[in-house]
Amino acid sequence: MIKSKSEMLDELMHLHKHGRPEGSRLGLKSFDDNLTFVKGGCTDVTGYPFYGKSVFLKEVLVGLTVNSGWKHCLYMPDDGSDVEIISNFIHKLTGKEVDNPKNKITEKEIAKVYGNVCEHFMMVSSAINIEPEAFWELAKENKCDSAVIDSWNYMAHKGEPTSPDYLRKILSLRNRFMQVNNMHSFIVIHPKNPDPKSVKDGSVNKPSVYDLMGGSEWNNNGKNIVVVHKNSKENHEPYQIHVDKVKPKHYGNIGTCTLSMDWRSQRFYEYNAPLNKKTFAYAPVEIVKDPINDIFTVSDNEPF
Repeated sequence: MIKSKSEMLDELMHLHKHGRPEGSRLGLKSFDDNLTFVKGGCTDVTGYPFYGKSVFLKEVLVGLTVNSGWKHCLYMPDDGSDVEIISNFIHKLTGKEVDNPKNKITEKEIAKVYGNVCEHFMMVSSAINIEPEAFWELAKENKCDSAVIDSWNYMAHKGEPTSPDYLRKILSLRNRFMQVNNMHSFIVIHPKNPDPKSVKDGSVNKPSVYDLMGGSEWNNNGKNIVVVHKNSKENHEPYQIHVDKVKPKHYGNIGTCTLSMDWRSQRFYEYNAPLNKKTFAYAPVEIVKDPINDIFTVSDNEPF
């Protein structure tokens, strides 16, 4: 189908009058300066195991829901059981946990928030063996704003999931599908394993777009690429969030920001050291009374 001159002129005049639509924001300024999210786009997230890629992706999803009303379709078998994932979203939204006596949510509070969680976070059971195309169609049928896969290798595929030929076709299909249906794709991708010596020395560099399983096709066909990294696996270490590719370019900038994690509430924050202030994406600002204890003390069983 070729657009007529009048259709193109109408669209051109609309752009002239209204400008490009703004992307939706996570709600943390240092990250929002680097990347915003637009329906019709795609964001691929990577990082080494236990370096925080799934944790950060869920922060983005909650931020988009709270701040912009997004509804997400989730297929996340790499992140735990279905009930664990839903309980984590409840934790992030309320700051309270389903199963920790020291910070436990009440049954009344669960009943109050559960309906809202289910309305905005639609779970596709990890027990289902589903192909990417079928999953994207399911997200469309349920009128979701995003389709979230964590991780790519857990999907059923018609070809080898990291084959360049297969990736070239399926990612092109994904890009068109999201654009035509005004949705956003999030996919978690595993990188190749880091050099064992660097792991032993504690000097692991962040993976580049060319370290992804499948190599350059993710970079060639991807739109936004986000790399989540830390100086080490230690829980108290801040996270470096690298935006290594942005397309279209007016929705962000290549760059890096540093965010910390409040493990009690499961929320990321920006820390202002001179003011001892935590700024969250979707929670009130907190003043830290005991920085050493509050920032650096993490229980042994916290996920990261």
